[in-house]
This record gives sequence, structure tokens and C-alpha cells, in this order.
Amino acid sequence: MWGRFILALCGIAALACASAAPSWAARTPSNDTSYGDNYSYAYHPALFGSREMYSSHTERFRAWNDMLSRTGSEFSGSQRICATDRDTRCIPAEWQALINELRGQDIHTQIERVNQAMNRHPYVTTVANWHQSMYWETPYEFLRYGGQCQDYAIVKYYLLRAVGVPADQLRMVVLHHAARAVDHAVLAVYIDHDIKILDNLRSDIVSADSISYYRPYYSINENGWWYHVGGQSMIRVAGGYR
Repeated sequence: MWGRFILALCGIAALACASAAPSWAARTPSNDTSYGDNYSYAYHPALFGSREMYSSHTERFRAWNDMLSRTGSEFSGSQRICATDRDTRCIPAEWQALINELRGQDIHTQIERVNQAMNRHPYVTTVANWHQSMYWETPYEFLRYGGQCQDYAIVKYYLLRAVGVPADQLRMVVLHHAARAVDHAVLAVYIDHDIKILDNLRSDIVSADSISYYRPYYSINENGWWYHVGGQSMIRVAGGYR
């Protein structure tokens, strides 16, 4: 369902993980100057061979911003360790144990352990968990109830932030899985001159340039978002922007 809410201009997708061209595809540097804002911060190797256009303006991404707000409230309102897996208004024991284990470790150890631990959690659709088609879970909600692809990416993002990985090394990527003909989401981790992909569909972590079947729509973190064109992206460029 990703494709249906990939920016409706910002409903982003409900990720039962099914497709459709993003409604915001017509926005380009020629008609939206925010793409150029602070681009020096945003420079990274090209993701899946695409060209990237950066914007710090994420206000249209309602599902993402709602999740950020709820996560902030959840973190500030949780002071004790949960007594049970379904306890609320508390810090899940697994979350705290992973942070204690991984803080100070090298980043390769951190991403391997986070990916392994989070992929053990059950895949549960948004409809089954929340009785609605569009809801992005906070990290604590995911640990309590399981979730779908974007929720795996979000909890991995926040765990890595909690153990000291900077935001500019992390992005959630909304993409099309061409081999399965569905939309999907993964976490990209930028390490030196490589991009590692943490994916709930596979147990190993691989470099983005080794994956030929992912077609990115956009990527996002707490500081901004990137629009992807050309390369393996879902938006092909020929003779200029379309």
C-alpha cells in the first residue's frame, strides 16, 4: 500500500507493502526551490544509482511527522522499564537491553545486531494492529505489537540513533520491490563510501549497489527528505525532468 500513500502529497504509503506512481512526481527543482535547501548537508553516494534532490521541508509527510511526534512523547513519558511485553508508558526491556549492549560498539556490530534482533519480531499489518490503513508505529509500539515494513525500518532507525549513530548516516527508504511487484521500505545506513541496507525481508545486510530489484521513490530522516530520479528509481529521467 506504500504507493497509494506515497505522498498523497504526503499521506505516504499504507505499506501493505502495493504500488502506484507517487502523486508528487511532478515536483522538480524548476518548480520547488526547497529541493536546493542546505544540499551540502545532504550529500551522500547515490542510492541505487539514482540522482537525488534534497529538501529540508518534510511538513507534507503527515504519517512520518505524526510518528516523530508520538515517538518524542513516548520517550519523554517513559521513565521505568516495562514489567511485561505489553506494558505501556514504560521502556520495553528489550529496547534498554540492546542500547546497553551496543552503546560504544563499532557501527558494523551495531547494525548487525539491530537488524537481527528487530527482524525476529512478527510481521503484522497496520490493519490488523490498528484497524486503519495508514499508521506508522513508534519504536515502542513495534516492540509490543509487531508491524509491517516501514515499522521495521523506523525501529531500526531509532535504535541506531539511541546508540550514537548520527541522523545524517540514516534514512528510511520508500521503494518499489520490482521482483515482488509491491512497495516496501528499508533502512539505509551510510558508512564511509558504502550504503548498507537493513531489510525485514532478509537476514543479511548487503550493500545497496548489490541489489538490482529495488526502485526508490524517496528517502527520509529527521532532518529532511530526498527525491530519487534516474538510475534504479521509479522516476526515469530522459531529456530533462518530467
